[in-house]
Amino acid sequence: MEAKVSVVFSTYNNAACIEECLKSCLKQTYSNVDIIIADDGSTDETTFLIHKLALEGEHHVRVLHLPHGERGVARVTALKEAQRERADYILIIDSDMILEEGMIDKLMAIVQENDEVGAYVIPEEAFTKHTNFFSKVKVFERNIINNAGEEVGKRSIEAARFWKMSDYLSTGGFNAEQISFEEIQPTLRYIEQGGKVKRAVCTRLFHDEKKVILRELLAKKAYYFTAMDRTLASESGGFRKALERWYFFRPVLYRKDNIKRYLSHPLLTVGMLYMYGCLSLIGVYAIIKGRVTRPARLVQAKKIE
Repeated sequence: MEAKVSVVFSTYNNAACIEECLKSCLKQTYSNVDIIIADDGSTDETTFLIHKLALEGEHHVRVLHLPHGERGVARVTALKEAQRERADYILIIDSDMILEEGMIDKLMAIVQENDEVGAYVIPEEAFTKHTNFFSKVKVFERNIINNAGEEVGKRSIEAARFWKMSDYLSTGGFNAEQISFEEIQPTLRYIEQGGKVKRAVCTRLFHDEKKVILRELLAKKAYYFTAMDRTLASESGGFRKALERWYFFRPVLYRKDNIKRYLSHPLLTVGMLYMYGCLSLIGVYAIIKGRVTRPARLVQAKKIE
């Protein structure tokens, strides 16, 4: 019998993208696949569309209806369901991603050839239907980050998305309490404990960046940065790890192929550098503020106890 693969994702008010995402999952030709979706309290047509499409597909779809909360809680809930369903492998995606045709067949072929690899980063090809400048910048930046070759180094910022279930569990999995940069933490822990991670260059995910407006992007990241101190404190050497992977310190940015892209697209490159500069300022401010206020919070918590 074929090994069981669970495709896992969470969603919230994502009716605009959910159809293409779920259709791409349902069209996978690998036979032993189920799809587990944690809906984080959507109030639009998202769940209606999911149930409608599920009736038309051949693969089993399980929808977990949750009250709205942090995205990490929904993701962890879906992964625990995959564990209960005894999945041998898990494919963790976002609801604005589209699987390439035959992706799971390709992934299962490489895991059978290379059994010592426990987790795979899947290259993403970003796209958008919008033509405003920062939508184009975000797509350009995302495709730069994903142009990283087959090897996954210790300073990579990409999260493994395809895991042997046993190897994923060995990392402790996602921490639902971490709101920022939580996706990469299991991958980092796995590498540190000697696990082998590769990039699955045989296939790809298509990632819809949608419409990107700079002030909205900065506001979203500012929220994540306010919670970053929690992530840093909960991971061994968290501050050092974050610094090594900070925007301008990422080795992938200086690959020869990417430098050629900068020269070919100077305006998008300037936009990317400006975006990184703004995000760096916001991030540094949030980290300093968190480190200054954390002792006061701890004192207050002890008083309450």
